[in-house]
Parts: sequence; structure tokens; C-alpha cells
Amino acid sequence: MVIGSWGDLVFEVTGNIARTFQELSQKSSGRWAEHETINTAPLSEFLGPGLDELEIAIIFTTMLGVDPRESYEGLRAAVRKGECHPLILGGVPLSDNLWRLTEISGNSTVFGPRDGEILWMELSVTAKEYN
Repeated sequence: MVIGSWGDLVFEVTGNIARTFQELSQKSSGRWAEHETINTAPLSEFLGPGLDELEIAIIFTTMLGVDPRESYEGLRAAVRKGECHPLILGGVPLSDNLWRLTEISGNSTVFGPRDGEILWMELSVTAKEYN
């Protein structure tokens, strides 16, 4: 079952693979200007919406049919190339705009005993709307 996607990264759970996220936090904002005035409080002016941001916690593990190193390197390449894609969850885009990955960080905590293969990697992925 497909849960969602961003470009080539497909969040899915099947009989052989479990590639999904643990947490999703979103942030929306507005853009405001404050104009200084004499003898009164500043005047506030709404300039428009800001760009939404989100953070996703992902665990990639070979125990669930996912190659952690390959998955990390794919996301790393997307960050470095500046790729922008729709972010789809539950069949619905999270925004009318595309999303760009602004940062990824990963911690590898379990390694294969013979060749040092990464068996488990926890990632934090930060994305921002692209307008």
C-alpha cells in the first residue's frame, strides 16, 4: 500500500518492504511588515503567506527490505541537485506548490558484522515549499 511520495521516494508498506516515516511536523506562517510611526504603536501590514515547512523522521532498515545507504544517498543527491517535487500523502498533495528538501541528516546505529554494511539508519528530513 502506497502511503505517499516525494519524487522517487515512495512511502509504502508491502509484503516485502516497509518504507515509511515515523513523525511529520508541519509549520505555516504569514509574512508581516511593521511600519514605524511617531507617538503611536507601529502599524502592521500583512504581506502574504509564507512558505510552509515540514520535518519528517524516517527509519530505513534492511530488516524491512530497504537499503539504508542507497536510500540516504538518493535523498542526499536530491538535496544537492535542488530537486523539487510534489509531496503527496494519502493521495493528496500537501500543497499546490512543489517541495524542496533543504536538509537531511542521518544517524547509522546498526552495522553488519562482517562488512560494515549499514543495516539501520534514522533520518531527519527538512523540506520547504517551492514557489
